[in-house]
Order: sequence, then structure tokens, then C-alpha cells
Amino acid sequence: MKLSIQKNLKISIITICFNSQATLEPTIQSVINQTYKNIEYIIIDGASNDKTVEIIEKYDDHISKWISEPDKGIYDAINKGLKLASGDIVGLIHSGDCLYEDLTIEKIADHFESNDIDAIYGHSKIYSDDGENVVRINKSPHFRDNLLKIGWFPSHQSFYAKRELFEQYGLYSLHYKIAADYELFLRFVHIHKININLLDEFIVKFSLGGISSSGIKSIISHNKECVAAWRDNNLKIPFYTIPLKLSRKIKQFILAKM
Repeated sequence: MKLSIQKNLKISIITICFNSQATLEPTIQSVINQTYKNIEYIIIDGASNDKTVEIIEKYDDHISKWISEPDKGIYDAINKGLKLASGDIVGLIHSGDCLYEDLTIEKIADHFESNDIDAIYGHSKIYSDDGENVVRINKSPHFRDNLLKIGWFPSHQSFYAKRELFEQYGLYSLHYKIAADYELFLRFVHIHKININLLDEFIVKFSLGGISSSGIKSIISHNKECVAAWRDNNLKIPFYTIPLKLSRKIKQFILAKM
């Protein structure tokens, strides 16, 4: 069933990739198969030396803008995409990850059209590396001011925001290697108090192989950077934030087994 909405909003979707010949095509297809058509699709490739660029060129008619050049990491690549974006709303879908269904962007557009908001977030499903089994379900609550303090953080790629927010409050900080998304969300939501609410829908599905979701060392490094994000923004992080943040991961695993 298609949603009845005014399709005035232009939505920019950014995909970053590097040597992604094995994972990029399903991501592209999940974007170009969307029922919502006012989409600006941008791909930022980090100068891949495999067949990634060939895959991008295969879908050139469906891609609004793309570049292939060296970058300084994932957040530098995302920032490049943001600088190229011209949409009213901006969201991300990384190579190897997929929008949850063909109606996903239509539902996001409808939510922005129907509410006076700056940004939305939704739910995500995390699959095993082979894509066969759901291993975690990240269901976010309705927004309230203390959520970040009690360890909540939405899936990065379920976050869609007005492009003007990045112009007003800044891009992703390259100071962080794997938690610049956390720092940006903390800055937007906790400091600048943007008007954000939950879209009670699954937005994205991805595998466990993400840079901030794999391995004990990565988890430790990520949470150290999360603590630094509070300090760098002149905020005092409650002593219980990181333990509760870790416990939410456990709850996500449990929810997937139910």
C-alpha cells in the first residue's frame, strides 16, 4: 500500500564505500527501488582498487552524484557527501547495508511532511555476517531528554535530518575514528536541542561487520570515544551512561531471540 502524501521533500541519501564490490550492489538496489522518487542519491567511494567503480557506473543513470577519490576515513567520506547534498533531508546507507523495505523513504518523507520536526530516527535489524539470521533488534523508544544519559543511541543509519542542521551545527568531527556519529548526535540533540522524534518503523538492516559493532577492542575504543564526546562538548557524562549503553546491546540480542 502506498502512502498518500505530498511529495515535495527532496531527500538526499549518501552511501560511502571502499573496495565494496561484494556488498555495494544490494545497497544501491535498496535505494533505487524505493517507491519515493524525489531522491538525490550520492555515492562517495574512497578510490577503490577493485570493481566497486564498475558497479557504480552500472547504475549511473540512477545515481545523482558520485566521486571516487582518497579520503581520510568514513567520516571524511560522509562529510564529502553532505557537502554535495542538496536535499531538504539527508540520510545515510553504507555499502553492504540496505533500507528496510521499498516504502522506507516514503514513510520517512510522510513523517517529515506531517510533523514540525528537524530529524527522525527509527529501528534497525542486525543480521549475522551471512545475512541469514537476525542477531540483534535495535528498537528505539519515543524521544525524551534523558535518553542519551541512560545509554540510548539509535542506529546511525536510522537517523534522517534536515540538511540545514549540518550547515548550522557542523559536520562529523574527524577527531573521532569510530564514534563521530555519537558525538554529532550528542551535539545536535543534547546541546542544540533539535526537534527530533521517533518514526516507529524499521529503517535499516545491516550485518554485524560494521566498524563500530565488531570485536571487543572496537567496543572498548568506541565507548572511550563516547566518553570523550561528552568531555569535548563540555558536558559531564553520568557514571551510569556507558554501563547502561552496554546493557542495551545485551537487550537487543535477547529481543532478537524472542
